Amino acid sequence: MIRDPKMYVTPDVWEREVTLLLRNPENTRELAEAKFGQAIAYLVTCGENPDVLMGPSKQVDEAWHSFMLDSIPYHHFTERNFGRYIHHVPELPGTTAEAQCVSDDRATRDGHDSDTGRPLALEQTITAIKAAGFDIDPDLWGMESAANCNQCHAGCHDSPK
Repeated sequence: MIRDPKMYVTPDVWEREVTLLLRNPENTRELAEAKFGQAIAYLVTCGENPDVLMGPSKQVDEAWHSFMLDSIPYHHFTERNFGRYIHHVPELPGTTAEAQCVSDDRATRDGHDSDTGRPLALEQTITAIKAAGFDIDPDLWGMESAANCNQCHAGCHDSPK
């Protein structure tokens, strides 16, 4: 059974976040809904798989940024679904890692396949989201669109360890 991202936020929050994404004139309603749905799938998968290094595509990251900046609904979403806040960790300037994890112990990971040079986080993210039962919108998850951030949990941003 395919999981529906709309099951993780109220209809009011869904509508609000889609409307906020529509402030970008490049987003149609259909695209804004797709981006927000993929962001929810990503965040739910992050919350359920804290040991997997994950990072969004640029288009999904746009929706995550918008949701996170609308801080009250975002905080309620993360607390209600995971009992903790899922942090956004952008890549630091001058680093070579596609995904930069920074925590209390300042841990870092390279985040690239040593053979192909492609971002491991994006490949792992797509695999994890599919395994979690969500559909992937291939137009929003192209390998060339890896964002420079992640939610690295194990030993990183909000690790319970």
